[in-house]
Amino acid sequence: MFRAYRLQSSKLLGDGAFGLVFQAEEVNSGRIVALKKSRSSQRRKRPILQYESRVLQLLQGHPAIPEIFGYGQMPHFEYMAMELLGPSISEVAKGPVSVTTATRVVQQMLSALEHVHKRGFVHRDIKPWNMLCLPTDQSKIKLIDFNISIPVVPGPPTRYDSTAKSMSVVGTLDWASLNAHNGLTLAPRDDLESLAYTAFFLLHGRLPWKNRYSLKFKKEIIKRVYESKVATTGDTFGSNVPPAFGYLLDNSRGLAYAQMPNYSLLKEQFGEVNVNPEGPLDWSAVESSVRQEQPEIAFNDEDKKTEPWSQLGGVVIAFTSSFCEEDWSSWVHQHSRDPAMTLPAEQANLAIRDLSSIVEVIKVD
Repeated sequence: MFRAYRLQSSKLLGDGAFGLVFQAEEVNSGRIVALKKSRSSQRRKRPILQYESRVLQLLQGHPAIPEIFGYGQMPHFEYMAMELLGPSISEVAKGPVSVTTATRVVQQMLSALEHVHKRGFVHRDIKPWNMLCLPTDQSKIKLIDFNISIPVVPGPPTRYDSTAKSMSVVGTLDWASLNAHNGLTLAPRDDLESLAYTAFFLLHGRLPWKNRYSLKFKKEIIKRVYESKVATTGDTFGSNVPPAFGYLLDNSRGLAYAQMPNYSLLKEQFGEVNVNPEGPLDWSAVESSVRQEQPEIAFNDEDKKTEPWSQLGGVVIAFTSSFCEEDWSSWVHQHSRDPAMTLPAEQANLAIRDLSSIVEVIKVD
Protein backbone atom coordinates (compact mmCIF):
# COMPACT_ATOMS: atom_id res chain seq x y z
CA MET A 1 0.00 0.00 0.00
CA PHE A 2 1.18 3.51 -0.82
CA ARG A 3 0.57 6.54 1.40
CA ALA A 4 1.05 10.31 1.12
CA TYR A 5 1.06 12.89 3.91
CA ARG A 6 0.68 16.62 4.41
CA LEU A 7 3.36 17.60 6.91
CA GLN A 8 2.22 20.50 9.09
CA SER A 9 5.50 22.34 9.67
CA SER A 10 3.94 24.62 12.29
CA LYS A 11 3.01 21.63 14.45
CA LEU A 12 6.32 20.31 15.71
CA LEU A 13 5.71 17.57 18.27
CA GLY A 14 9.29 16.82 19.24
CA ASP A 15 12.95 16.89 18.31
CA GLY A 16 15.96 14.83 19.22
CA ALA A 17 19.13 13.14 18.08
CA PHE A 18 17.53 11.36 15.15
CA GLY A 19 15.36 14.12 13.71
CA LEU A 20 12.03 15.88 14.10
CA VAL A 21 8.45 14.74 14.68
CA PHE A 22 5.55 16.66 13.15
CA GLN A 23 1.83 16.33 13.12
CA ALA A 24 0.71 15.30 9.64
CA GLU A 25 -2.44 14.39 7.76
CA GLU A 26 -2.82 11.33 5.59
CA VAL A 27 -3.96 12.54 2.17
CA ASN A 28 -6.51 9.85 1.30
CA SER A 29 -8.04 9.13 4.70
CA GLY A 30 -7.59 12.45 6.54
CA ARG A 31 -6.12 10.55 9.47
CA ILE A 32 -3.90 12.66 11.75
CA VAL A 33 -0.56 11.00 12.53
CA ALA A 34 2.86 11.67 14.02
CA LEU A 35 5.37 11.89 11.16
CA LYS A 36 8.99 11.32 12.14
CA LYS A 37 11.51 12.96 9.80
CA SER A 38 15.26 12.29 9.73
CA ARG A 39 17.95 13.52 7.36
CA SER A 40 19.38 10.59 5.42
CA SER A 41 21.01 10.11 2.05
CA GLN A 42 19.37 7.61 -0.29
CA ARG A 43 22.82 6.05 -0.67
CA ARG A 44 22.81 5.10 3.00
CA LYS A 45 22.22 1.37 3.23
CA ARG A 46 20.79 1.20 6.75
CA PRO A 47 18.94 4.42 7.65
CA ILE A 48 17.87 4.68 11.28
CA LEU A 49 14.14 5.22 10.68
CA GLN A 50 14.01 2.36 8.20
CA TYR A 51 15.32 0.10 10.94
CA GLU A 52 12.93 1.47 13.58
CA SER A 53 9.92 1.20 11.28
CA ARG A 54 10.69 -2.46 10.57
CA VAL A 55 11.09 -3.27 14.26
CA LEU A 56 7.84 -1.48 15.05
CA GLN A 57 6.06 -3.33 12.25
CA LEU A 58 7.23 -6.66 13.65
CA LEU A 59 5.89 -5.68 17.08
CA GLN A 60 2.38 -4.75 15.93
CA GLY A 61 -0.58 -6.37 17.65
CA HIS A 62 -0.23 -5.26 21.29
CA PRO A 63 -2.31 -2.47 22.90
CA ALA A 64 0.80 -0.78 24.34
CA ILE A 65 2.69 -0.72 21.03
CA PRO A 66 1.96 2.28 18.77
CA GLU A 67 0.40 1.59 15.40
CA ILE A 68 2.72 2.25 12.46
CA PHE A 69 1.26 3.43 9.14
CA GLY A 70 4.21 3.59 6.79
CA TYR A 71 7.85 4.33 5.96
CA GLY A 72 9.47 6.10 3.03
CA GLN A 73 12.93 7.24 1.97
CA MET A 74 13.23 10.23 -0.35
CA PRO A 75 16.05 12.55 -1.41
CA HIS A 76 17.76 13.88 1.73
CA PHE A 77 15.13 12.63 4.22
CA GLU A 78 13.39 9.50 5.45
CA TYR A 79 9.96 9.44 7.09
CA MET A 80 8.00 7.19 9.43
CA ALA A 81 4.28 7.65 10.11
CA MET A 82 2.88 6.37 13.39
CA GLU A 83 -0.04 6.75 15.73
CA LEU A 84 -0.42 10.22 17.23
CA LEU A 85 0.00 10.03 21.00
CA GLY A 86 -0.08 12.43 23.93
CA PRO A 87 2.56 13.61 26.41
CA SER A 88 4.99 11.33 28.19
CA ILE A 89 4.32 10.17 31.73
CA SER A 90 7.31 12.27 32.79
CA GLU A 91 5.50 15.38 31.57
CA VAL A 92 2.15 14.64 33.19
CA ALA A 93 3.52 13.46 36.56
CA LYS A 94 3.82 16.64 38.64
CA GLY A 95 5.75 14.92 41.40
CA PRO A 96 5.57 11.60 43.26
CA VAL A 97 2.43 9.75 42.18
CA SER A 98 0.29 7.29 44.10
CA VAL A 99 1.16 3.63 44.48
CA THR A 100 -1.96 2.89 42.44
CA THR A 101 -0.77 4.90 39.44
CA ALA A 102 2.80 3.54 39.62
CA THR A 103 1.44 -0.01 39.82
CA ARG A 104 -0.83 0.44 36.81
CA VAL A 105 2.06 1.87 34.77
CA VAL A 106 4.28 -1.09 35.67
CA GLN A 107 1.52 -3.58 34.86
CA GLN A 108 1.00 -2.11 31.39
CA MET A 109 4.72 -1.95 30.67
CA LEU A 110 5.29 -5.52 31.90
CA SER A 111 2.70 -6.63 29.38
CA ALA A 112 4.35 -4.56 26.64
CA LEU A 113 7.84 -5.85 27.43
CA GLU A 114 6.67 -9.44 27.57
CA HIS A 115 5.35 -8.93 24.03
CA VAL A 116 8.57 -7.23 22.87
CA HIS A 117 10.83 -9.87 24.39
CA LYS A 118 8.82 -12.83 23.14
CA ARG A 119 8.94 -11.31 19.66
CA GLY A 120 12.73 -11.47 20.03
CA PHE A 121 13.72 -7.86 20.79
CA VAL A 122 15.31 -5.83 23.58
CA HIS A 123 14.17 -2.20 23.78
CA ARG A 124 17.35 -0.86 25.47
CA ASP A 125 15.95 2.57 26.35
CA ILE A 126 13.11 2.12 28.84
CA LYS A 127 12.41 5.42 30.61
CA PRO A 128 9.44 7.69 31.45
CA TRP A 129 9.96 9.82 28.31
CA ASN A 130 9.36 6.75 26.15
CA MET A 131 5.98 6.00 27.75
CA LEU A 132 3.27 8.14 26.20
CA CYS A 133 -0.31 8.72 27.25
CA LEU A 134 -3.10 7.72 24.91
CA PRO A 135 -5.24 10.79 24.01
CA THR A 136 -8.37 8.71 23.47
CA ASP A 137 -8.08 6.68 26.69
CA GLN A 138 -6.50 8.29 29.73
CA SER A 139 -6.17 4.92 31.44
CA LYS A 140 -3.63 3.66 28.90
CA ILE A 141 0.00 4.34 27.95
CA LYS A 142 2.15 3.16 25.04
CA LEU A 143 5.85 2.40 24.64
CA ILE A 144 7.74 4.26 21.91
CA ASP A 145 11.23 4.81 20.44
CA PHE A 146 12.56 1.51 19.15
CA ASN A 147 15.44 3.14 17.25
CA ILE A 148 18.16 1.48 19.35
CA SER A 149 16.30 -1.77 19.97
CA ILE A 150 18.11 -4.93 18.93
CA PRO A 151 17.18 -8.54 18.26
CA VAL A 152 17.91 -10.75 21.25
CA VAL A 153 21.49 -11.96 20.80
CA PRO A 154 22.10 -15.63 21.72
CA GLY A 155 24.53 -15.87 24.64
CA PRO A 156 27.05 -15.58 26.03
CA PRO A 157 27.05 -11.76 26.09
CA THR A 158 29.92 -9.78 24.65
CA ARG A 159 31.54 -6.96 26.56
CA TYR A 160 33.15 -3.61 25.76
CA ASP A 161 34.79 -0.97 27.91
CA SER A 162 32.20 1.83 28.09
CA THR A 163 34.86 4.27 29.33
CA ALA A 164 37.34 3.56 26.53
CA LYS A 165 37.51 5.56 23.33
CA SER A 166 34.76 7.89 24.57
CA MET A 167 32.16 5.13 24.37
CA SER A 168 28.89 5.86 26.14
CA VAL A 169 26.53 3.72 28.14
CA VAL A 170 23.90 2.25 25.81
CA GLY A 171 20.49 3.80 26.37
CA THR A 172 19.98 6.82 28.61
CA LEU A 173 22.40 7.10 31.52
CA ASP A 174 19.96 7.64 34.39
CA TRP A 175 17.82 4.68 33.36
CA ALA A 176 20.52 2.29 32.11
CA SER A 177 21.03 -1.06 33.84
CA LEU A 178 24.19 -2.07 35.65
CA ASN A 179 24.97 -4.37 32.73
CA ALA A 180 24.81 -1.40 30.37
CA HIS A 181 27.35 0.40 32.58
CA ASN A 182 29.56 -2.69 32.46
CA GLY A 183 29.47 -2.81 28.67
CA LEU A 184 27.60 -6.10 28.41
CA THR A 185 25.24 -6.98 25.57
CA LEU A 186 21.77 -6.10 26.82
CA ALA A 187 19.01 -8.65 27.27
CA PRO A 188 15.36 -8.65 28.46
CA ARG A 189 16.53 -8.49 32.08
CA ASP A 190 17.97 -5.02 31.43
CA ASP A 191 14.66 -3.62 30.20
CA LEU A 192 13.10 -4.75 33.48
CA GLU A 193 15.82 -3.07 35.55
CA SER A 194 15.14 0.18 33.68
CA LEU A 195 11.42 -0.30 34.32
CA ALA A 196 12.16 -0.64 38.04
CA TYR A 197 14.00 2.71 37.96
CA THR A 198 10.99 4.20 36.18
CA ALA A 199 8.66 2.90 38.89
CA PHE A 200 10.77 4.35 41.65
CA PHE A 201 10.99 7.67 39.82
CA LEU A 202 7.19 7.74 39.77
CA LEU A 203 6.92 6.89 43.47
CA HIS A 204 9.61 9.32 44.59
CA GLY A 205 9.44 12.08 41.97
CA ARG A 206 13.17 11.78 41.22
CA LEU A 207 16.04 9.31 41.13
CA PRO A 208 18.78 9.25 43.80
CA TRP A 209 21.49 9.79 41.17
CA LYS A 210 19.90 12.69 39.29
CA ASN A 211 21.72 15.56 41.03
CA ARG A 212 25.05 15.38 39.18
CA TYR A 213 24.74 17.79 36.27
CA SER A 214 27.21 20.21 37.86
CA LEU A 215 29.97 17.66 37.35
CA LYS A 216 32.23 18.51 34.40
CA PHE A 217 33.72 15.15 33.53
CA LYS A 218 31.84 12.46 31.66
CA LYS A 219 33.75 9.57 33.22
CA GLU A 220 33.17 11.02 36.68
CA ILE A 221 29.43 11.35 36.07
CA ILE A 222 29.07 7.80 34.75
CA LYS A 223 31.03 6.44 37.70
CA ARG A 224 28.96 8.35 40.23
CA VAL A 225 25.68 7.19 38.72
CA TYR A 226 26.92 3.59 38.55
CA GLU A 227 28.07 3.46 42.17
CA SER A 228 24.83 5.04 43.33
CA LYS A 229 22.87 2.38 41.46
CA VAL A 230 25.02 -0.40 42.97
CA ALA A 231 24.24 0.99 46.44
CA THR A 232 20.52 0.83 45.67
CA THR A 233 18.75 -2.49 46.22
CA GLY A 234 15.16 -3.63 46.25
CA ASP A 235 15.10 -3.49 50.05
CA THR A 236 16.29 0.10 50.07
CA PHE A 237 13.95 1.27 47.36
CA GLY A 238 10.93 -0.69 48.41
CA SER A 239 11.05 -0.48 52.19
CA ASN A 240 7.98 1.78 52.47
CA VAL A 241 6.07 0.64 49.37
CA PRO A 242 4.57 -2.72 48.33
CA PRO A 243 7.34 -5.34 48.05
CA ALA A 244 6.55 -5.94 44.37
CA PHE A 245 8.58 -2.85 43.43
CA GLY A 246 11.70 -3.99 45.24
CA TYR A 247 11.24 -7.48 43.84
CA LEU A 248 11.16 -6.09 40.30
CA LEU A 249 14.61 -4.54 40.76
CA ASP A 250 16.23 -7.48 42.55
CA ASN A 251 14.68 -10.05 40.21
CA SER A 252 15.88 -8.25 37.08
CA ARG A 253 19.43 -8.08 38.43
CA GLY A 254 19.39 -11.73 39.42
CA LEU A 255 18.50 -13.08 35.97
CA ALA A 256 21.11 -14.75 33.80
CA TYR A 257 21.81 -13.24 30.38
CA ALA A 258 19.80 -15.80 28.41
CA GLN A 259 17.10 -16.21 31.06
CA MET A 260 13.66 -14.96 30.09
CA PRO A 261 11.88 -13.12 32.92
CA ASN A 262 9.01 -14.90 34.65
CA TYR A 263 6.32 -12.46 33.56
CA SER A 264 3.52 -14.48 35.17
CA LEU A 265 5.21 -14.21 38.57
CA LEU A 266 5.91 -10.50 38.11
CA LYS A 267 2.30 -9.84 37.12
CA GLU A 268 1.15 -11.85 40.12
CA GLN A 269 3.36 -9.75 42.41
CA PHE A 270 1.86 -6.50 41.16
CA GLY A 271 -1.60 -8.03 40.98
CA GLU A 272 -1.45 -8.43 44.76
CA VAL A 273 -1.16 -4.65 45.15
CA ASN A 274 -4.69 -3.52 45.96
CA VAL A 275 -5.42 -1.05 43.16
CA ASN A 276 -8.44 -0.19 41.05
CA PRO A 277 -7.46 -0.98 37.43
CA GLU A 278 -10.25 1.12 35.96
CA GLY A 279 -10.56 4.80 35.15
CA PRO A 280 -8.04 7.49 34.10
CA LEU A 281 -4.54 7.35 35.51
CA ASP A 282 -4.23 9.87 38.33
CA TRP A 283 -1.09 11.95 37.91
CA SER A 284 -1.72 14.14 40.95
CA ALA A 285 1.31 14.64 43.18
CA VAL A 286 1.31 12.91 46.54
CA GLU A 287 3.76 12.92 49.42
CA SER A 288 6.56 10.50 48.64
CA SER A 289 6.55 7.39 50.79
CA VAL A 290 10.03 6.42 49.60
CA ARG A 291 12.97 7.41 51.75
CA GLN A 292 16.52 6.63 50.74
CA GLU A 293 19.86 8.07 51.75
CA GLN A 294 22.57 7.53 49.18
CA PRO A 295 26.17 7.33 50.38
CA GLU A 296 28.58 9.97 49.19
CA ILE A 297 30.72 8.73 46.32
CA ALA A 298 34.38 9.65 46.61
CA PHE A 299 36.38 10.50 43.48
CA ASN A 300 40.09 10.06 43.11
CA ASP A 301 42.54 12.21 41.17
CA GLU A 302 42.44 9.87 38.18
CA ASP A 303 38.80 10.77 37.58
CA LYS A 304 39.69 14.44 37.37
CA LYS A 305 42.12 13.73 34.53
CA THR A 306 39.31 12.54 32.27
CA GLU A 307 38.53 14.77 29.33
CA PRO A 308 35.70 17.18 29.98
CA TRP A 309 32.32 16.24 28.51
CA SER A 310 32.42 19.19 26.13
CA GLN A 311 35.46 17.66 24.43
CA LEU A 312 33.85 14.24 23.98
CA GLY A 313 31.41 15.27 21.30
CA GLY A 314 28.31 15.22 23.51
CA VAL A 315 25.77 17.86 24.34
CA VAL A 316 23.51 17.91 27.39
CA ILE A 317 20.15 19.36 26.35
CA ALA A 318 16.89 19.42 28.31
CA PHE A 319 14.21 18.23 25.89
CA THR A 320 10.52 18.16 26.73
CA SER A 321 9.64 16.19 23.62
CA SER A 322 7.31 13.24 23.99
CA PHE A 323 8.41 11.51 20.81
CA CYS A 324 12.20 11.70 21.04
CA GLU A 325 14.80 12.88 23.51
CA GLU A 326 18.55 13.43 23.35
CA ASP A 327 20.60 10.92 25.30
CA TRP A 328 24.33 10.52 25.71
CA SER A 329 24.71 7.46 23.56
CA SER A 330 22.62 8.55 20.61
CA TRP A 331 25.46 10.33 18.80
CA VAL A 332 27.43 7.09 18.84
CA HIS A 333 24.62 5.27 17.05
CA GLN A 334 23.91 8.16 14.68
CA HIS A 335 27.46 8.47 13.39
CA SER A 336 28.70 4.90 13.79
CA ARG A 337 25.89 2.41 13.43
CA ASP A 338 25.71 -0.23 16.16
CA PRO A 339 26.31 -3.54 14.29
CA ALA A 340 23.77 -5.27 16.55
CA MET A 341 21.04 -3.13 14.98
CA THR A 342 20.55 -5.41 12.00
CA LEU A 343 17.51 -7.60 11.42
CA PRO A 344 17.88 -11.17 10.19
CA ALA A 345 16.86 -11.42 6.53
CA GLU A 346 13.69 -13.35 7.32
CA GLN A 347 12.47 -10.72 9.79
CA ALA A 348 13.43 -7.84 7.50
CA ASN A 349 11.54 -9.37 4.58
CA LEU A 350 8.47 -9.97 6.75
CA ALA A 351 8.45 -6.34 7.90
CA ILE A 352 8.94 -5.02 4.36
CA ARG A 353 6.06 -7.16 3.11
CA ASP A 354 3.59 -5.76 5.65
CA LEU A 355 4.80 -2.14 5.90
CA SER A 356 3.11 0.50 3.76
CA SER A 357 5.32 2.81 1.67
CA ILE A 358 5.27 6.59 2.02
CA VAL A 359 5.62 7.89 -1.53
CA GLU A 360 4.99 11.61 -1.02
CA VAL A 361 5.27 14.17 1.78
CA ILE A 362 3.76 17.59 1.10
CA LYS A 363 4.96 20.36 3.39
CA VAL A 364 2.26 22.86 4.42
CA ASP A 365 2.27 25.73 6.92
